[in-house]
Amino acid sequence: MGRPLSDTARAKMLAATHDILRELGPDAVSVDEVSRRSGVAKTTIYRHFASGTTLLLHAIDEIVDSITPPDTGSLRRDLEAVVANYLEMAQDPLLRRLFVAVLNRSVTDPEFLAARETLLEQRRSPLWQVLVRARDRGDIDSGISIEVALDLVEGPFVLRRLVADQPLAPGEVDEMLDLILRALSPQD
Repeated sequence: MGRPLSDTARAKMLAATHDILRELGPDAVSVDEVSRRSGVAKTTIYRHFASGTTLLLHAIDEIVDSITPPDTGSLRRDLEAVVANYLEMAQDPLLRRLFVAVLNRSVTDPEFLAARETLLEQRRSPLWQVLVRARDRGDIDSGISIEVALDLVEGPFVLRRLVADQPLAPGEVDEMLDLILRALSPQD
């Protein structure tokens, strides 16, 4: 039976990985660099993580916070809270860099593809819950797919903040939400 895995060593290697991510970005993360910075032997790193990619993805998962879905009883107020959280996260250059890196590497790397799906699910879950509750209250047309509603809500904000890297002018969030709510509202 092997020795138990050290929580201290794990914390050191993850802290070093976080530092590399912040300073140099995801492409600079390697087992060699994490070992050098953390003082943890490469063999120990491989006992904790199957590969450098696994270590990187675990570190990214720790950085990306999950949010608690708001439940104000109002679809508009819930959407305002979710969008505010998304926009705050999009202000963080590291999170934007990680988002792009995961998307880019998911095209050719199956581990990153799986990580992308997990990250998207975690990020979308609060909005999913908001939309399901709103549909159950009758605030959303029952014929609208929640998946389509998710895309409709996220699309304009992802395009502006993450793809185009443009800030939203005062009032634009309200204008976008007005249009989204009109599109989702029950049809008489």
